[in-house]
Amino acid sequence: MIEVQMSAGIISGSDFETVRYPDDEILLRVTNHGNAQVVEYQSTDREGPPAHYHAWDEIEYVIEGEVEFYLNGEWQRGGPGTVQMLPAGTAHSVRVPSGSARLLMITIGAPFAGFSRELAALYAQGTASVPNIVAVANRHGVRLEDDRA
Repeated sequence: MIEVQMSAGIISGSDFETVRYPDDEILLRVTNHGNAQVVEYQSTDREGPPAHYHAWDEIEYVIEGEVEFYLNGEWQRGGPGTVQMLPAGTAHSVRVPSGSARLLMITIGAPFAGFSRELAALYAQGTASVPNIVAVANRHGVRLEDDRA
């Protein structure tokens, strides 16, 4: 279990950093108030990332649209109000089967902001090859489900 460490504060809704991947716009809302991070993202990603796991806890909440969550080896659809709870070490993914979706993600113990910034830089530089993406993921403690021994 990861202990939550955060500083008190009220963060304005207009205070965020935006990073982009080809199918996602990510608003890094809370990234420097301890080890809890809050991210809002809009996605049209039909495939989603490969199933992966990491050493931090994660919660994803569907604000708008329909998504499919991969958990326990199967895909399950959810609309607004659906919550995916992911304890550290749980293999998961998320994709948007049609249209677009907006989600809120809360991570506890995560280096998510640095991870997302590095991935966005790969896409912006045109160097987002699979080996480069995997290298960035590994630097931030993200492992593919297929890599479990």
